[in-house]
Amino acid sequence: MIYIIIYFLILLLIWIFNRSKNFTSVFKSTKKTHWFIASISLFMLYASVDKSQLYSGIIAEKGIWGLWILWVSMISVAVVPLVFAPLWAKLNFITDNQFILFRFSGQGARILHQFRAVYVGGLVVSFILSFQTIAFSRILQVYYNISLEKSILITGGLLSLFSLKNSFANKFKNDIFHSILYFLSLGISFYFLYKNSGGLTHAINQIKINSPNTLFVLPPKDNTSLWYSLFVYLGIQWWSSSTFDGGGPEMSRYTATGTRLGAIKTGLAHLILELPVIGILIIMSLLSFAKSNFANNGELEFVKSVFETTPKSFSTIILLGFFALFITSSESILNWGASFLTVDFYKKHLVKNKTEKHYIFISFLSMLVLSFLSMIIALYINSLDLLIKIIFSISAGVAPVFILRWFWMRINAWSQISAMISSGIYTLLFFVFEYYNPSFFNDLTLQGHEWRIIIVTILTSITWIIITFFTKKDDKETINKFFKILPPKHEIIKSFILALLIGISIILFLGVSTYLIYNCVF
Repeated sequence: MIYIIIYFLILLLIWIFNRSKNFTSVFKSTKKTHWFIASISLFMLYASVDKSQLYSGIIAEKGIWGLWILWVSMISVAVVPLVFAPLWAKLNFITDNQFILFRFSGQGARILHQFRAVYVGGLVVSFILSFQTIAFSRILQVYYNISLEKSILITGGLLSLFSLKNSFANKFKNDIFHSILYFLSLGISFYFLYKNSGGLTHAINQIKINSPNTLFVLPPKDNTSLWYSLFVYLGIQWWSSSTFDGGGPEMSRYTATGTRLGAIKTGLAHLILELPVIGILIIMSLLSFAKSNFANNGELEFVKSVFETTPKSFSTIILLGFFALFITSSESILNWGASFLTVDFYKKHLVKNKTEKHYIFISFLSMLVLSFLSMIIALYINSLDLLIKIIFSISAGVAPVFILRWFWMRINAWSQISAMISSGIYTLLFFVFEYYNPSFFNDLTLQGHEWRIIIVTILTSITWIIITFFTKKDDKETINKFFKILPPKHEIIKSFILALLIGISIILFLGVSTYLIYNCVF
């Protein structure tokens, strides 16, 4: 209990000395930040509390090869740091949604600006937040031995409480503090999990006995269905729904550095921090299954193993480490969603010319509402694997628009609107079809998720391309203004090629190193 009291006292001191003094500081850093500080904050945003459970759940269900559904995003992971981060730093917006009014013109730009503010800021952010809510609620469920429903309500209550002080004015200091706490708890939990499981060699030998297919980095040779699934991840999903332009909660980290080079360093340093942590989480997942027959929920099994193997004297630190991940990512996502709702919708289109106090109040009210919505979603959907598949699906075919809008001037606001709406509609129709035809995919080579990615990507792409050519181009003044912030074409091409080469290298490194460690070394 003493650790928890100290934790909240430190947070209180940070909040007192860094309270929001103006409306802008609620959503954006008003001071230039060192790139290393920004990269730590970016790392903590991506190292969310759901990641370890998501990894263990996928490994338990499909084996290590199933992680390709997440690893494929690494192909383009360097694109944002090398190509788009410098551009976001140059634009220096409060929200990435403001890019719409800068890039597009006419009525379409105004409609897209409002629609995305509500759709992403309200609906999409609520779903992403529910990820965090479900993940941490499981930790509370195990730690305090309470029901999942009760733990979700407690988690939602904590998130609502923290939303009332969630300001970017103290974000970086909070993230540094939380990163120290996270790495401390990660080291402690890894040590005791490794010690009490008998070591990695013993764990792998036990898994080979109980479920040998778990250790396959690639699908079994004789399983055609799984190989087709892998080809869908590598051939379609990575560019269709995993590759975006860095607009999101991460944008504020790039703009905070104030320089092009600082933004690039921020993005690349985060990658250097993330890769070893991915390896540690995979090892911890395998260690947690050493004495398991894989009959239980893999996501929950990981949490149980961590607390069962950690002495009580250290368990509170582990709990705080999990909470540090939860609240760091959740605050960033909350802040992003509320910035859309407040800055881009409420202040821009609904209620203008009010005092800063009024808009600050609306900002925190928006975060409170989003906290409640995420809690409601978490009560009805408690599978992280299902949630991530839903998000991949509603993004299918949309991602290319976000990339191409920077370089293909024929794309307009209607292109992006049609992509976002159609992907959601096609996903919904697909789920309706699956509901009324539950056994339809049983006899087919691919499973429902893979078919959903393929079909939604094709239909969404056809839709937005048709809309693009049947609507007007943006006016020349807007296009010329936008061209001024772009670097020369040869620089963009070089950056893209370098980024993809880095991404492919990371993919190969993950696959080969995992194979060598789990199939040869031990």
